[in-house]
Amino acid sequence: MSNFPTRSGAAVTMSDRQGFVRRWYAPNLDAVYVPNRIEDLAPCVQAALGTHGPNVKIVSGRHCYEDFAYNGTTRAVIDMSALNRIGLDPRLGYFVDAGCENWTVYRTLLNGFGKTLPAGSCYSVGAGGHITGGGYGLLSRLHGLTVDWLTGVDIVTWDAGSATATLRHVSNASSDPAERDLFWALRGAGCGNFGVIARYYFATLPDAPDHATLATLAWNWSEMSLDSFATLLAAYAELVREMPGSDFSLLKLNHVAAGQIGMIYQSASPPGIGADEHRLRAAAQFQQVRQRFDAILPSVPLVRPLGGHPGMMSGLLPSGSVQHLTYLEAVQTLNGSGPNQFGKYKSAYMKAGFPADQVRAIYRWLNTVPPGVDVSDMAQSLLQVDSYGGAINDVASDATAVPQRSSILKLQYQTYWNNASPPGGPLSPDEAAQARAHLDWIDRFYAEVYAPNGGVPDPVRDPAGVVDGCYYNYPDLSLGSWAAGDVNQALRLYFLDNFRANPRNLVAVKRYWDPQNFFHHQQSLPVR
Repeated sequence: MSNFPTRSGAAVTMSDRQGFVRRWYAPNLDAVYVPNRIEDLAPCVQAALGTHGPNVKIVSGRHCYEDFAYNGTTRAVIDMSALNRIGLDPRLGYFVDAGCENWTVYRTLLNGFGKTLPAGSCYSVGAGGHITGGGYGLLSRLHGLTVDWLTGVDIVTWDAGSATATLRHVSNASSDPAERDLFWALRGAGCGNFGVIARYYFATLPDAPDHATLATLAWNWSEMSLDSFATLLAAYAELVREMPGSDFSLLKLNHVAAGQIGMIYQSASPPGIGADEHRLRAAAQFQQVRQRFDAILPSVPLVRPLGGHPGMMSGLLPSGSVQHLTYLEAVQTLNGSGPNQFGKYKSAYMKAGFPADQVRAIYRWLNTVPPGVDVSDMAQSLLQVDSYGGAINDVASDATAVPQRSSILKLQYQTYWNNASPPGGPLSPDEAAQARAHLDWIDRFYAEVYAPNGGVPDPVRDPAGVVDGCYYNYPDLSLGSWAAGDVNQALRLYFLDNFRANPRNLVAVKRYWDPQNFFHHQQSLPVR
């Protein structure tokens, strides 16, 4: 008799079948397994894989950008949401269960221990996939990636030969070198590749800031020429190279349909800095930022929310002013996953500012409305340029599975749309045309920006050394997939030499721990 709830047959609901992104649905889902305790996870995995074979998927927050968990082949889901404890183990340190969501993690670590994680901002993203994919957010320039703090993982692995699931703790202190290799791989490439992660451990964590200051700038598209746009992008790259590690910025290059582009700037208080000193420093820093950009094009009042993930409500403060908050208030302000919608995403890392040909392509596509949709339907489409570098780049490229350790910018191309179609239901001709228009727009946009590099941000094809691949936690099937026969191209862009070229590489780790490929999806690691 199992100690974990299992639903099957008619008990499986439409909500069980639907991902956060409305494009993804599992019509043939037969069973949902919900482990309540870590001790139940291995029996749960054994029951699920023993019954449904490799057609089992693992979910925590359901936010995957592609259909890796919710698709027509999925027969069972292990839902980790009930494994949601956060605490302090006297021997292993702070721990976060895989079923926790970002907002719960931040609030519990702060209220219980005065600590924080340099992780993502979207409140309902699950720790299970987010952390093992790298973990990046508004404090990463100050403290590095989440995986840079990770010191241990509880994971259930599967022995297909004996049909046995085993819960094991892996870390750099593991006596078995294969477990040490697995721990290395889980710091950036664990997403659906090696087993079912139960819990993350951190021997120590950074102290949470006491204070944070937020500010915004906005510019009207109607006043933006190609020349001023190019100058603004160059100034932003220069800003990121110069700004202190305690600061973070998001440049929201919204489609012209939104009317404006904007920038969010956050200054967090370094350790030991009091409120008055922080406020003076943050206000002075933002005044310099505003002067730098006003010299290019004067900022204007923000008239609508800045789109994308994370978002920021326009009513909180006018463009050009600063708002001094507690750290928790700042986290909550920028803690926006947004509504469930249809969406498509792409990513890129950059080691330098935008070359002229990229600027022209970005400007052109942000001013392009694809055939078949109204202008208003593009109001949520954008290229978001995140500040990167700082403490992230203090780590060697092969120290974790995440190799991008010399970039200064991290890009996320985003487009969203919505309609009245029911979950999992067929799209009408108009709804199907709407989806094709958005997907075609973002694919062509991306391909033109990176046309000199083969249509993708491939550093091998970039003699100027500007681009540096893509982020595994922002998966994009257009880069390559098992179905298309070009998955190696995608995985090389995500992991560069850590994929298969280095002596310690992800293909070898996958081959050792999952040789029968039970844990797989359209961009999972190969065993050969």
